[in-house]
Amino acid sequence: MIGTNWIREQGMQDALLVNALRKRGMDDVPLWQRKFPKRDAAMKHWNDLTPRRDGPVNPERVEVTDLAVMNEDIKHRAREMGADDVGMTALRPEFIELGVDLPHKNVIAIICYEDYAKSLEGPDEVDLEAMSTYAKCADVATDLAEYIREDLGYPAVAHHNGSFQIQAIPVFYEVGVQDYCLTCNLCRNNCPGDAIPDDYITTEGIKRWLTDIDKCYPISRFRESYCHICVDVCPYIHKENGDPEKKSMFGQYMKIRKEEGYKTPKGER
Repeated sequence: MIGTNWIREQGMQDALLVNALRKRGMDDVPLWQRKFPKRDAAMKHWNDLTPRRDGPVNPERVEVTDLAVMNEDIKHRAREMGADDVGMTALRPEFIELGVDLPHKNVIAIICYEDYAKSLEGPDEVDLEAMSTYAKCADVATDLAEYIREDLGYPAVAHHNGSFQIQAIPVFYEVGVQDYCLTCNLCRNNCPGDAIPDDYITTEGIKRWLTDIDKCYPISRFRESYCHICVDVCPYIHKENGDPEKKSMFGQYMKIRKEEGYKTPKGER
């Protein structure tokens, strides 16, 4: 299956990032240049997993006599490996990087939760928690792909921060994540850079809100402190899951934000 979706490069290969830096006469990204050994170790970890994304497939394939049973087995294995939630859907060309040929029929989406309490401890703890969770996702994806190849006898490739050819957002849309975005304005109303637009565009019938990178990056990349506000206020974290403890944390978090100037990035006045 040939991909039809353009995927932005990461790091300094990101043309939008480079353009934003040039506009400001900058040569590098302060957030990334700042020494933060624990965060840097998490980033190194997912890069170190890159060689294990793919590998040989066991020729003795396990026969699938009941698709539902096999699906549940894979979901169970993913949770044992550390996933908090798992979903599956058919792979489609718009999920795949433009021009990339992936010979698979399905995609498995895994979710690993960040500790929401870290939002109350300042941007460094939020940064570390986010990067550590990305690393955990890479672990689960790698281990699950190896299980499918080596134990079940089917081809499988892990897509994570170390390297990927699958867009996560279209996949999660397909497994049911978007309805709230049609009526919720929390991320837009709380963005310090006013980078999230009021209006959406429509691509193949799917509504998308395009973040204004030139407004986002001065807050999320061009400071030494991490910005995670759009995620921290998302109701999927503190409301939709029905968790009263997280709802209480959200109240505490918003109190801290108001004390610091509301839309001002956390940790800076």
